[in-house]
Amino acid sequence: MEERTNETWLSELRPDHLHQAQALEDLRLYLQRGILAYLHSRSDLRNLAENELQQMSQDLAQEALLKVQANLDTFQGKSKFTTWAAKIAANHTISELRRARWRDLSLDAITEAGTALQEILVAESTAGGNPAAESERRQVWDTILEVINNDLTERQRQALAAVQIDNIPITEVARLLETNPNNVYKLLHDARMKLKQRLQKLGLEPQYILKLFSEER
Repeated sequence: MEERTNETWLSELRPDHLHQAQALEDLRLYLQRGILAYLHSRSDLRNLAENELQQMSQDLAQEALLKVQANLDTFQGKSKFTTWAAKIAANHTISELRRARWRDLSLDAITEAGTALQEILVAESTAGGNPAAESERRQVWDTILEVINNDLTERQRQALAAVQIDNIPITEVARLLETNPNNVYKLLHDARMKLKQRLQKLGLEPQYILKLFSEER
C-alpha cells in the first residue's frame, strides 16, 4: 500500500478528490488484511473454509470502510490515520461477530449454564497455584451449581446464563425467550434474589464468594 501522510489520507478520501477511488481501494485492502488475520485467530471460526473467511473479511472491510468515510471529520490526528481506521474496523468486526452469534443462538445453547460458568469461575490451577484454594472454589462452585439447577426455574436459568455468562444484550435475550425486556429484568432480579437467599442459608455470603473467586490463582 502506498505510504500516505494523515493529511493525504484525509484529502484523497474526500468525494471530490481525483485519487479517491485508489485511496478507498488501498484502505479497503489494508483493513481486509487485518480483519482476515483476526478471523483466522478466532477459535470459534475454525470450522469455516478459507473462501468463507475471505468473503467475510471482504464484507466486513467494505462495511468498515463506509464507517471510516462517515467519520473522517472526527479524526483528531493523535495517531496514524491507518491505526485509527483499523480500530474502527476492529470494533465493527467484533460487534458484527457478536451480533451474528446472538442471531444464531438457540435457547438450547443458553440453557446449560453450568459448563460455561464453571469454565469462567473455576479454571484449572496454573503452575504455582494454591491447591487448597482451588479445592475450596470447586466445592463452592458445586454448591452454586446445585442451587442454580434446583432452585431456579428454567426461564430464570436461561435469563441468568444468557445475560450474566454469555453477555447477550437484554433485547436479544427477550427475543430468544419470546418476551419483552421488562420481563427479562424481572427474571434476572428474581433469579439473583433466590440465588443470594439460598446461598446465605447455606452459609455462603456474596462477599466471601466474590473474594474466593477473585483471589490470585
